[in-house]
Amino acid sequence: MNPRAKAVSRWAAIAAIVAASAFLGWWTWRTTAALERLGERSVMDATLALVSEKLKSVERGISSADDAVVHAVDPDDLDALLTRFPALTVLHPSARAAAILDEAERPLRGVSRVSAEDGARYLALVAERLRPELHLDTLPLYEVRHWHGTINTQDVLASYVARESAGRRYYVVVETDLDYVKREVLPRLFDDPVGRRRGTTRFNVTNEQGRPVYGRSLSTATEFLVSARFPNTLYKWRLAVIPQAATELEAGARSRRLIEAGYVGLSLLVIVAGVIFFAYAAREQERLNQLKSDFIATVSHELKTPLSLIRMFGEMLATDRVPSPEKRQQYLDIIVRESERLTALIENVLDFARLERGRISFEFALGDLGGVVFRGVEMFRYRLVKERPRLVTEIAPDLPRTRLDERALHLLLFNLLDNAVKYASDSEDVTVRVRQERRGLVLEVEDRGPGIDPEDTRRIFERFYRGRTAQSSGARGSGIGLALVKHIARAHGGDVTVHPGAVRGSVFRVTIPIDTVPTDEDIPL
Repeated sequence: MNPRAKAVSRWAAIAAIVAASAFLGWWTWRTTAALERLGERSVMDATLALVSEKLKSVERGISSADDAVVHAVDPDDLDALLTRFPALTVLHPSARAAAILDEAERPLRGVSRVSAEDGARYLALVAERLRPELHLDTLPLYEVRHWHGTINTQDVLASYVARESAGRRYYVVVETDLDYVKREVLPRLFDDPVGRRRGTTRFNVTNEQGRPVYGRSLSTATEFLVSARFPNTLYKWRLAVIPQAATELEAGARSRRLIEAGYVGLSLLVIVAGVIFFAYAAREQERLNQLKSDFIATVSHELKTPLSLIRMFGEMLATDRVPSPEKRQQYLDIIVRESERLTALIENVLDFARLERGRISFEFALGDLGGVVFRGVEMFRYRLVKERPRLVTEIAPDLPRTRLDERALHLLLFNLLDNAVKYASDSEDVTVRVRQERRGLVLEVEDRGPGIDPEDTRRIFERFYRGRTAQSSGARGSGIGLALVKHIARAHGGDVTVHPGAVRGSVFRVTIPIDTVPTDEDIPL
């Protein structure tokens, strides 16, 4: 059996053992937990049903009072409402006051069971504070809505409806007496004789800030606490209830957690963690080995191609097999161009090797990024095989100086331009931009090529990695250029990202922070 097959068998055996152990522990835990949860669920469902019924009971009382007040309003005889309203609130004590507005939302009349002054107060409150928040002009006819909030540190609940009489629209806004709700309605609904005897409580109602409106705080209560908001009226309040069997549920939960801990066990966790770690390490090592093999093959091909061309045209020149002076010059240009390509590749490989060993160094000095980029683009023009694609520079004027390594930034720029030219269409320009954004400088290289697969955008800066577009295009590359670009950008305190172009292609964006602190090299002797 070869080593690869042995490794596969070993991993398969370990995986089978871990899977069997995990399944046994999971099945035992699942059976025990299911029995416990059946009991918990029945108690929680009963408590939830109780909460829902309590909420509905409170809202039914409020809605009943609101309906009685609304139907008692006659916009053509508002004086009669002054005499009917006190008697009406005897039957529906949760209604405290009402305000009537005309079709233009102008205040008509305010009534209160307390006093005429209180009715005027509520009418002014509606007209000045509540009306902008109620959006009465968009309110459908006869649809009752509610507004619950805080005004001057006081909780306010207003129910409002649009009605019509003799073809004219009017609005009724009813104030609920929340003091009455807290004093009479909630104690009656949430009476807990057992809790009173024990000095505890199972119910409370809290406001939007979590402070109790009724009952004591349940912040340290059991994990089986059931809570829900009032759905329609008092929607800023929340009702919380502790199940009667909460003590038994907590004891059962603690017991179940101990059983789970025993079944799962530290040993299984260690085994699984170890297997996952070694599997990940083995996979990563295999991936890196494959990437290195691909890198060596690619670099060998990259070296072989220019060497073959240099040798071929050199032999033709040496043996004087040149048909014309024009051809001689063409062969010499090819030799120079391929020599430059070979030199660039070797420099990339050497810089990458130094980077891998942690020996790459930078010589920072205050400089002009725009000037560095301009000189780099002009030097790169001489490497172009053809006049197209054309290199276009857009460098903003008066850029601030910053600490930079000119040689390293030329290497960064050459790698980005080499990629852009390699994949760009001959009919489109490659644009290089330099500008200032906020407190940093931005260098962009934009091409009009086929673009980058979205799944590759996070990995193209990894060493040896070549994206799907690069592989399918057949373009040559070593897979280390963008890794160098990222390292140089981060060495300058910035970073590099890639984005889709405005029309097509890609935009590589390098950001460099503005740092004007001089180094030793910047201080004149």
